[in-house]
Amino acid sequence: MTMISGVIEGFYGRPWSEAQRIEMMDWIKAAGMNLYVYAPKDDVKLRARWREPYTDAEMAALARLVAAAKQRGLAMMAALAPCLDITYSDPAELAHLMRRLDQFVSLGLTHFAILYDDIPSRLKPEDAAQFPSFASAQCHIANAAWAYLCAKNGTRLFFCPTEYCGRMAGGDPERSAYLQTLGAELCDNIDICWTGPEIISPEITADSLQNLTKVLRRKPVIWENFHANDYDIRRTHTGPLGGRESAIRDEIAGFITNPNNELEANFVPVATTGAFLKNAAYDENTETDAAARAWQDRFRLAYSPDGETLKLDEVALLIDLLYQPFRAGPQSAAIVATARALLTEAWPNTEVRAWREGQARIRAYHERVVSLFDRMTELENRDLFYTFQPHLWEVRDELHTLTQYLDWLASGPSANSVFPEAGRLPNTYRQGLAAELQALLPRDRDGNLNHAI
Repeated sequence: MTMISGVIEGFYGRPWSEAQRIEMMDWIKAAGMNLYVYAPKDDVKLRARWREPYTDAEMAALARLVAAAKQRGLAMMAALAPCLDITYSDPAELAHLMRRLDQFVSLGLTHFAILYDDIPSRLKPEDAAQFPSFASAQCHIANAAWAYLCAKNGTRLFFCPTEYCGRMAGGDPERSAYLQTLGAELCDNIDICWTGPEIISPEITADSLQNLTKVLRRKPVIWENFHANDYDIRRTHTGPLGGRESAIRDEIAGFITNPNNELEANFVPVATTGAFLKNAAYDENTETDAAARAWQDRFRLAYSPDGETLKLDEVALLIDLLYQPFRAGPQSAAIVATARALLTEAWPNTEVRAWREGQARIRAYHERVVSLFDRMTELENRDLFYTFQPHLWEVRDELHTLTQYLDWLASGPSANSVFPEAGRLPNTYRQGLAAELQALLPRDRDGNLNHAI
């Protein structure tokens, strides 16, 4: 079958608008990919109320998306997630599912997905009486759906398993009874999705996928969560795809990325994902630079008579500030390293030339971030500005506090002095219930909890 790749709107949280979905289709096409997957978790008729048919108005909106995808030469896939409350052994439930699939078929769709992710992994008593395992029950539903769709000219069905990453499979997918059952009982032509060793995987290797293929008896489709941020709304990831061996392209049947909730944050992630899939010599820095140049035109300034945009180095700085889930951008990482070196001693000798030069580099970097924030307040595209405003605000203020602290050290305070002055806290100092709860069990740099009471 043809290698399929694209973007899945599969996150939790506010779904994209129709206009944003069509915008995303343009980005998918420009990136050289071929699929848009409609699967927002917060479409209640996709998941929570999966038995309820779409209204005429909802069907009309989906039909416009199908037409937009076709116009761009893309396939559109639609998903259902019926398994929060399904009774696998009840024929009436299967009939509900077929009726819902019929709505998609009536739109001319030929690509579909059945999602079993993030659901209770136990059978009801009536299901346990009929099926030997949870996986067998899921295979029964998926196989029946696939047979039904094949009769209606369906060409592709994605299956997202409940154990969709290595950790959920007990850390050893090859020994997972659940995955072994999928491999043995799921129809050979149904694709199985996989996110790697973790839900958000720092790395995905070819060896790990080769071993998984032996269990699944087919190459997996990567459901890529590298840029997803629905698990932490305080973060946004604007940098390139990373941590994936180039050799994995030979070990997969497809690759779909589930990106940031905020559409405007996804330009570079989508562009670099497409570049990774088509370029054997994929280089993060090279592809990020290319994506930044392509993205620059969206940063037009309002009230500019000549269509001025942010400068390329400003766009590059934005990408660097909000880079990847496991790694800071190169510029930001260098600044953190500089600050760490300046703060190795509680009371450093601030007259040393290297200390002063490091302080000047941090101050200059802070000034660049302040300038970027100020310039972005004037963007014509307000969605673009508001996507990044809270994140830039936080980085700007933390840098402000850092530069003030270094200035304070350079002023030669006495050993019993306290920074900042009494009654003043940085704007980004977290307070409230969430901060109180976090303080009870503070985490180390690796995310491990430490009992502090």
